[in-house]
Amino acid sequence: MLALPLRRSWPTLPARYWVVAGQAVVSATSFLTNIFIAKLSGLATFGEYSAWQMVLLLALALQGAFVSQPMQTVYGQTAATRRPAYRQALLAMQMGFSLAAVVVVAAGALALHYGTLALPAFLVCMVVCCGQDTARKLLLADGNVQVALASDVLSAGGQLLVLAYWALHHEAATLPAVLWAVGLTTVPALLLSGWALRLTFRIRFERHFVAAHWLQARWLLPTVLVQWLSSNALLVFAGWTGSAAMLGVLRLAQTFMGLFNVGLQAAENYALPKLSQYVHQPALFAQQRARLARTMLLLAALPILALFGLAGPIIEWLQADSAQYCNVLRWCCLLYVVILLVYPLRLTVRLLPSARPYFVGYVLSVAVSFGLARWLVGTWQASGVVLGWIVAQAVLGLYWALVVWQAESQQATEILASPTQETL
Repeated sequence: MLALPLRRSWPTLPARYWVVAGQAVVSATSFLTNIFIAKLSGLATFGEYSAWQMVLLLALALQGAFVSQPMQTVYGQTAATRRPAYRQALLAMQMGFSLAAVVVVAAGALALHYGTLALPAFLVCMVVCCGQDTARKLLLADGNVQVALASDVLSAGGQLLVLAYWALHHEAATLPAVLWAVGLTTVPALLLSGWALRLTFRIRFERHFVAAHWLQARWLLPTVLVQWLSSNALLVFAGWTGSAAMLGVLRLAQTFMGLFNVGLQAAENYALPKLSQYVHQPALFAQQRARLARTMLLLAALPILALFGLAGPIIEWLQADSAQYCNVLRWCCLLYVVILLVYPLRLTVRLLPSARPYFVGYVLSVAVSFGLARWLVGTWQASGVVLGWIVAQAVLGLYWALVVWQAESQQATEILASPTQETL
């Protein structure tokens, strides 16, 4: 009888567990895919793959601004009887975006004479991955969290099986083969998502749904562009002026840092609602923010020190003749210390009434990245890119610290000017 309370069927689990599991599957698959490609095909091929991956990330960011992020708001505001029509309209918007993305990317690649052999595979990969990204988010918005997780597992399983086959047979996969593998193994997941959402090929392009999306997209678009540039401006410059191997090692460093990003995202999802409870209690808010900063630094200290010490063996394991790039990983360890120091300020800025300081901070960081790019990359090559990221994070931190100081000073002045609760 005592064992009965422990028996809990999977479908009754809270939705957040399914969502977290799906995100863990996606993050783990991305990490393992990058490691596999870097090890099997070398840093040069991985660098070429990373260049296409940055284009895919840009397409996903633009799609988020036009399609999936507005959908997360509009879907909840749409009556249940109108949701099937909205899903069909969303399919039309997704297909329109995919067509535009294919035309732009193909024209750009052909004009620059870049990667023409890999272009067909990438176009298929981009269309399928963008479609699955929107479908997955629509499943989550509709409450179909189990199907969303199943689609993640289906895509990840196929992708990792192909990579494992190459590893066991010691095959150095070509770039087109890798892109075909990523794209085609996502197709079953997309079909499953479409079936669960009951989508049909009856395209319905309803203007009021498009207008509702545009009201948000016109503000989201500059934000996602600035965020993409903040993360990738120096990478683009390094890839354009340097070698594919340089770009590969930088993306590899970002892959390892991505492990820390999962923890940061989890911390933000947990800490932001907690901190918001103390916004109007300055002393308690400062205390909780300081406690969060200490906890994050303590938890990250051992992994960062381990990565710093193992940077050389990791790079040599991936490619024996690339030991000169081990300092890139070491600089990334310092970068993450700066990110951790800035993060409590980031959370504080997120809680301000206006989103303007958040946006302006990223604009400043992009401006600094572009301004220093040529000198940093020309002087320190790959390490110069990481140094640029460190400077950009420092600029973010200094600007946000000024904004937070002004906001807290204004709040303290208002508290002093108003009667206290004890005198009422």
